[in-house]
Amino acid sequence: MERRNGIEDGVAAGAADLPSGGVGAFLRFEQHGLWRPERLRDLRAPPGAMRSYFPERGKVFRLPCFRLGGASVVRYGPSAAGTLGGGDAGGRAGTGEVVLPVHPMEHARYAAALAGGGATESPAEGPRLWATPTSSTRTVLVWPEDRPDELSFVKLSLVSRELGDRALTRTRVARSVGLSGLVGRERERLAESIEFFPEWGGLVPRALPDGGVIFRAIPQEVLEGRVIPAPLFALMGGSEGHPPLLRQLMERMGRGARDAVEGALLAQFARLWVELVFDFGLILEAHAQNLLLALSAEEVPLGRFYYRDFEGLTVDWTLRRAKGLAAGELPGAGEWFATYETWGYPLYQLVSVKLLTSLFDYLELVLGELESALLEWQVAGGVAGPRVRSGELTGLFSGYVRGAIADKFAIREGAQYDARRHLKRFVKFLMRVRREVVRAGGQAA
Repeated sequence: MERRNGIEDGVAAGAADLPSGGVGAFLRFEQHGLWRPERLRDLRAPPGAMRSYFPERGKVFRLPCFRLGGASVVRYGPSAAGTLGGGDAGGRAGTGEVVLPVHPMEHARYAAALAGGGATESPAEGPRLWATPTSSTRTVLVWPEDRPDELSFVKLSLVSRELGDRALTRTRVARSVGLSGLVGRERERLAESIEFFPEWGGLVPRALPDGGVIFRAIPQEVLEGRVIPAPLFALMGGSEGHPPLLRQLMERMGRGARDAVEGALLAQFARLWVELVFDFGLILEAHAQNLLLALSAEEVPLGRFYYRDFEGLTVDWTLRRAKGLAAGELPGAGEWFATYETWGYPLYQLVSVKLLTSLFDYLELVLGELESALLEWQVAGGVAGPRVRSGELTGLFSGYVRGAIADKFAIREGAQYDARRHLKRFVKFLMRVRREVVRAGGQAA
């Protein structure tokens, strides 16, 4: 276990230690490998308490909780009672009560909203919950004071001037838990090159319909330290004493920048993206926070990815129906359009917009940012090996996507161009491929 400064409430030694092993290494990337985080924050307001919870501060804090009667919340996920580490979302065995964790900066809002419903602060006595932020600030790693090995993630509602409106409504909680369950039911059929952080349950207080919470499990291989998930932003991000992961990998592997990224981030991810989209109708929100690279305990790439945050996953339901892929039972299906067809963005129910958004995220927010970092490092003289040219990574990835489609469906696009520069044109090609896949699936059915 590792100690940090900034621990609140004067706890006894060891009570709020951070985990080591795979989860500890993951936290190091999450808190010290950030890439240009200021672009996602509104820092015009005078510095306040919210900034102390930014991930780079590495703060460990007591997680406030409210205990509510079961009828006071809408539950999503398993019905068996359990704890924050598993089972019923925040449930307390045999009581019908639930425990609702909240972000410290939202405590007053929850206290006011829940005051008339018999909610009590929890725990009034007994062990407390400790937390530290991940890169998103509102999603925190949590552990009980008396059971520090029972680690899990909790995604909290958070509304602030600095970070904007990150409230979790019923539709968002239902979507996250529902799509996590859908992917879990199909896990054995999906590519071995991707794993997921399951979002097994969620709660929304009836008195605060935009105050939901989502419970996210940690894969066993990560808990055991056999695998370290590194968010893709850590490839180019870093801080004092924590150099960018890509530079570490290049030095460790003795390879140039292009060689270090081409296998996994270009060729392999292109094949994975094509398989998920056209075999399963699953469209990732493929930006550098949601996608993580699997590393060994020695921090060597394993050729696999992790994906987190099912709120951002979208689905091509028409393709899935044509291929005979059942949706199964999904929470919130009574509000189907708002929950499972769209995020609420204009035209987001259109598959073409979902594909465009997924590729924009990867081409711009992963490869484009990685290329930007590499060009800066090359100018500064800090990168060995052949130089990477502007547009090289996104151009190569575009070719690998075309190649994966040609291998899988024998459909080829005549022109060769960088999809980043002509994204709408490329999506038109993808929609032509989709029409053929849907037609073939319908005929097979």
